[in-house]
Amino acid sequence: MAKKILIALGALALVIGAGAAWAHGPGRHLMMKQMITHRVAEAEDLVQATPQQRAQIDASVNKIIGVLESQRQNRQNVHQQLVQFLTGEKLTTDDINAMAKQHADQMQSLVSQIAPEIVNVHDVLTPAQRLTLANKAKEMHQKHQQNKGGFGGPAE
Repeated sequence: MAKKILIALGALALVIGAGAAWAHGPGRHLMMKQMITHRVAEAEDLVQATPQQRAQIDASVNKIIGVLESQRQNRQNVHQQLVQFLTGEKLTTDDINAMAKQHADQMQSLVSQIAPEIVNVHDVLTPAQRLTLANKAKEMHQKHQQNKGGFGGPAE
């Protein structure tokens, strides 16, 4: 069960990271799409996915990327609204709370569209393949934890 959670969290982190990268605006989405597909291909190679598994995984990844692309305008609108709030004459806690609720609603909508694809990827993989991915995720997490640091870089 913990392995499934770890895999789901890893997939969710990838999706959130991809969404954040897409929020940076036009032109970068192609690079981000290439980066996502490259990382997915590496994971498929790691678990020695069959051609059928690769096709199903790639279809799910493409759907996720499509959802993220469709949300780009919403993220740009939220950014513009935030700038207007911060540069306006008056800012209230109600304004901030309303914006936070709007963002939470949009994130919930995003998750509801992406979650089925994450489940599809999970179901396509064998338990041994999921274990391989979980071990790789654990290894990467430990590697990243070694370089903890603040804004200035690794702690001294």
